[in-house]
Amino acid sequence: MAENKTNETPKKTVKKTITKVESAKNTSSETPKYAPKAASSETAGNAKTKRIIAVVCWVIAIAFEVLALLVFIGKIDLGFISQLAQLIIFLVIDFIFVVIGAQFWKKANHIDPVSEENKLKFWLWNNMGVVVCCFAFIPFLIYVLFIDKEADPKMKKVASIVAAVALVLGIGISYDWNPVSAEGKAQAEATLAGQSVYWTQFGTVYHLDQDCQHLNRSSELFEGDVATAIGNNKTRLCKTCAKNFSIEIDDNGAITSLASSFAVPEEPADEPAA
Repeated sequence: MAENKTNETPKKTVKKTITKVESAKNTSSETPKYAPKAASSETAGNAKTKRIIAVVCWVIAIAFEVLALLVFIGKIDLGFISQLAQLIIFLVIDFIFVVIGAQFWKKANHIDPVSEENKLKFWLWNNMGVVVCCFAFIPFLIYVLFIDKEADPKMKKVASIVAAVALVLGIGISYDWNPVSAEGKAQAEATLAGQSVYWTQFGTVYHLDQDCQHLNRSSELFEGDVATAIGNNKTRLCKTCAKNFSIEIDDNGAITSLASSFAVPEEPADEPAA
């Protein structure tokens, strides 16, 4: 009888390098509860520093909006480049500082999040970059489009297009698409207390298993506790890991219920050879 041959292609395994990421020291030795607890002084200080940097960047952005407006009305003329080029440069610098500030602000909010009890406050706090972006371009657009009726048509057209594009892009980049609440972070820490999680450089997902199928093509992983993962913008638990470890999550990957106990599933024992 002819032997049956299978054409199964062996799965390729990628050798992984795991980098341990140390977490900020916690001043409390208590296990996190559902209610948000105060951040450690080191964590709060780190978040405060990032928020200060964000505010400084936003102040600079608004300053360049004012400079762009002064160029537009002819109050500033550098002389060595055209007025239109000056205007575009100032608006681009305005945009750059708006975006940089927003990234620092979002990072701070993931390290030290606020409560979501007040939904409006929660949204505004997490999307302060969007609010600042509006202040950084809308007043300029209003002046160019509706107030100054005697401006050069070409200058007016270019200025309004550049400012409008910067406004739209700035809002999209500054918006926090994966906000973290103090309650959500505390619940994740309570469920995964003492457990390491894994993540890649890019993306917003963390994993409970370094051999998760979604990490098969990743050669470099980072390891740390869940607070460190969230602080690095990994705000969602992998759905496959959640299922394998029997942890309930919502559609956004946030843990929704406290696990009574967390244990790594045991691998089935190898069957004895026949």
